[in-house]
Amino acid sequence: MNLENPQLRNAGTNQTGMRQYNERRILAIIRETRGITKADIAKATNLTPQTATIIINRLEEQDLLLAGEKRRGGKGQPSTPYRLNPDGALSIGIKIGRSSLEVLLVGFTGEVRSRLSYNYAFPEPKEVFYHIKRSLDHILGSLTAEQHTKVLGIGVAAPYSMDGWAGELKGPIEARKSWANINIRAEIAALTTIPTTLTNDATAACIAELTFGNPHKWQSFLYFYVGTFIGGGLVLNNQIYAGHNTNAGAMGSIPLSSSKQLIADASLYHLDQELSQLGLAKIFLEGASEINPETWLVYTRWADKAALAIAYAIASGCAFVDPEGVIIDGRIPAKATTYLVDAIRHACHTDNWEGLSKPTIICGNIGFDARALGGALLPIYSTFAPDSDAYLKATS
Repeated sequence: MNLENPQLRNAGTNQTGMRQYNERRILAIIRETRGITKADIAKATNLTPQTATIIINRLEEQDLLLAGEKRRGGKGQPSTPYRLNPDGALSIGIKIGRSSLEVLLVGFTGEVRSRLSYNYAFPEPKEVFYHIKRSLDHILGSLTAEQHTKVLGIGVAAPYSMDGWAGELKGPIEARKSWANINIRAEIAALTTIPTTLTNDATAACIAELTFGNPHKWQSFLYFYVGTFIGGGLVLNNQIYAGHNTNAGAMGSIPLSSSKQLIADASLYHLDQELSQLGLAKIFLEGASEINPETWLVYTRWADKAALAIAYAIASGCAFVDPEGVIIDGRIPAKATTYLVDAIRHACHTDNWEGLSKPTIICGNIGFDARALGGALLPIYSTFAPDSDAYLKATS
């Protein structure tokens, strides 16, 4: 258990009126530890054993916790570990991307229960919302009456500027103009009675990494998500930091020169176009562990160039933030992510780091699902996180 995390330790209270806060704090600790006893929870939160027991029993009655088998062999009475109940709550995540749409039904512990995906050359608004409605009808129609009551909400992950960067990604002019006047959250909220939240797609991916990845338990890190356009996020003190104008973590907008941004050299749209012309895009994007030599040659050529730009961006970020590390993920197969990270590490050796310390750079482990999964986490955090605002500051 990460008791060094100040967000978890010394946060509990026995004062009247703080019941919900204590419940959420205990759920956060159990989510992180995945098997912890009442005694350890009381120690971790500085709650009295009696108060911790009352809260845990109440959460178990609400179907949010499951008790494990009693542990015997130690001193005193046998102890029982508790974990989150995967069926305790459900959430829907929608990722609207520039090349694909994903709709997920996710359980309380983040496992994907249902998935619907659609690909397109460019996101036409009518087509996108048509498929979203069909997907929601399908997912909600498959649930029992009891499961319906456990759906917390819909979290939408989408680029904030669907109409932006027209020079990099061509598309129908009318469709691009339409996005500028569409309120994505309102359009989806009108399809159901379920509460709907919107956040940037790369921010959502960062939320997923913070929750289910981050193997070193870094409290501050830079996050890059390599998609059609590269994006990312900034984590400070275990929280997503968006900044005054939500500029923080806008990795794709990092300047490489007076006229060029990172998005131009480290986004997948160039790779997608080349692979499509060779008829190899589908094989690569399906995430196969074995990638044929021709595809791999095209990819590594792209990755070597992208690595130089990302390494430059990392050096710039470290000069401002000094993170514990850097995490790289994307909608590419795991093997491709590993190659890209190795190339970035190598590229960092060619940059001038005088006066700076190089950070540890690692692969993310969520990949394709990161953005939709992060979207699905928004309703869960808004309902159960001790400080939901810390995760939702970047939402609109």
